[in-house]
Amino acid sequence: MPLVVAALCGVMAGFIRATAHRRRISMPRIRWAWLLIPTIAATWATNHFSTKPLAITAIVLSQALPLVLAWINRRQPGMWLLGVGLALNLLVIILNGGFMPISPETLLAMGIPPDQWAIGQRLGLSKDFVQLVADTNLWFLSDRLLSPAWYAQKGAFSIGDVCTGAGVFWVLWAAAGPQRK
Repeated sequence: MPLVVAALCGVMAGFIRATAHRRRISMPRIRWAWLLIPTIAATWATNHFSTKPLAITAIVLSQALPLVLAWINRRQPGMWLLGVGLALNLLVIILNGGFMPISPETLLAMGIPPDQWAIGQRLGLSKDFVQLVADTNLWFLSDRLLSPAWYAQKGAFSIGDVCTGAGVFWVLWAAAGPQRK
């Protein structure tokens, strides 16, 4: 959901920027844009596969495919930041067995009661895996940041998610900038 918010904010900011400077919004030419189709499919599969090997494959692909896309288009404004976020998420996911770790403390802070999760288990059909901080590799990159209290949907996200969202915002905001030759 934070990624959708970042995209909407980027589009709105780009529109305001274009209007203020009397420019047209021109989306950057994204090479290999077709990678978005398997990325969307992998993201969907992440939340629908209950078997561990299929879920892990879907989770890793949902991060790796857009990372390839970001690398190929790294010269586009904001794309490098989007890539850094994806790389951070992929790193912590791979180092923790294919799932994004989330701590019991984070779940409790989100208001999710202990009867809805168990340490060492996947959190429903999400990409998250409940893990103690002491057992988490690179715990500071895990889903440990909380959505603000005023935000309607309680959730946890990672530093990688912040970078990815900022990158998406930047890519869309830049669409209203001076046209590159």
